[in-house]
Amino acid sequence: MHIVGLIIGIITAIAIWQWRIQRAAEAARELEGVVKTAANLPRRFAFKRKSGRRGLSLVDDPREAAALLMVEIARAGGDISAQSRETIEEIIRAEFQVGDEDAQALIAYAQWVLRDAPVADAVVRRMSKFLVETDTIGPKEIVDLDGMLVAVSEADGLPNAEQLGLLQTFRNVAGVQT
Repeated sequence: MHIVGLIIGIITAIAIWQWRIQRAAEAARELEGVVKTAANLPRRFAFKRKSGRRGLSLVDDPREAAALLMVEIARAGGDISAQSRETIEEIIRAEFQVGDEDAQALIAYAQWVLRDAPVADAVVRRMSKFLVETDTIGPKEIVDLDGMLVAVSEADGLPNAEQLGLLQTFRNVAGVQT
């Protein structure tokens, strides 16, 4: 009889500890959700601030403008291929020093802004002008961006005529000499 009581006591102790561990794991998952939400607050506030605007007028960061230019160059070749998207992601991760999630979010944002944008040439002119007029980047960064745009245009092979035209538009507005 004492053995049965001992076994029941051990099983009860194990059940209580298992319940406590599950509650601790649940609390950790809840805390992780709170931390992620807090990390996204600046992005949410930025979106709310921009929500009254639409299209290209939303762009107020040189990284956003550069991402739009890359997506527009890739779209000039037709639909954005998996290779072009991968090239853009690699460039954004390397040059903007962001993670995979942020790179994908920036590309999705660029595609969303461009969904009802004017013709490609007008987008390239406006974003190029924005980049040239901003105080945060200089001539070296503009030349680096030209190289990034060339890499995107060559992601699927040789660039087509429309991509070459957009590259030339960027160079004309930005003052890049080839």
